Amino acid sequence: MNKDIIISVNSISKTYPSNGKTIIAIQNLNIDVIQGEFISIFGPNGCGKTTLVNLLAQIDKPTSGSISFYSNNQPKISIVFQDYNNSLMPWKSCLENIFFPLENSDQFTLQEKEKKVFNILDLLGIKNRLPLKNYPYQMSGGEKQLTSIARALITEPDILLFDEPFASLDFQTRLEMISIVENIWLQTKKTTIFISHDIDEAIRLADRLLLLSPRPSSIIKEYDVSLKRPRTIETETDIRFIELKNTILKDFTKLIER
Repeated sequence: MNKDIIISVNSISKTYPSNGKTIIAIQNLNIDVIQGEFISIFGPNGCGKTTLVNLLAQIDKPTSGSISFYSNNQPKISIVFQDYNNSLMPWKSCLENIFFPLENSDQFTLQEKEKKVFNILDLLGIKNRLPLKNYPYQMSGGEKQLTSIARALITEPDILLFDEPFASLDFQTRLEMISIVENIWLQTKKTTIFISHDIDEAIRLADRLLLLSPRPSSIIKEYDVSLKRPRTIETETDIRFIELKNTILKDFTKLIER
């Protein structure tokens, strides 16, 4: 096994019952993820993207095949969900939500936990922007998702998973979030898998983009994204960006017209 591979997805399939029938969500899907790379996954609606994230996060298990992790120890995995309204605890403040994964840890003192929180906010570039004393109902959508991202980082994970995290955000906030996520990766080089339904955001963030087929899902094609980092909104006017986007969209159109 290549020492640089941190995740190896081997011929996984996932089925589940629905109204007396068996739904095949994923079939014979294979991925090798290199440590430190940023992968975007793009595909049609309902193709099994969230199912794949849940399998990678070990929230669920494949029906067949295997997912192997390679590191000195079992890698720590954090996930940022699309629905920040349900993923945050409404009875906890912004600070308490970020703190939550370390709440019962005896490894750190309260002061050390607080320091870790502020270090994460500094990494995100939002040290003085999050209303740490506010509860989720008092926060904007962008503030809630930033809280979710900070919470995902607080445990210092080896692998970061994002499940369409910006789908519910307005355009301006989404652009800011894309820059924040890229900045996290540039500073930490954490292995990152980013599920997206937006082709521009998927390309902007990725080292490698994977195109999924309609259900039952498998990987149809891979694309290398060799655009210079950091990337900005101006990157989307680069002829290489436009050509890659057109290529992916042509392949995507063929998929959904079958």
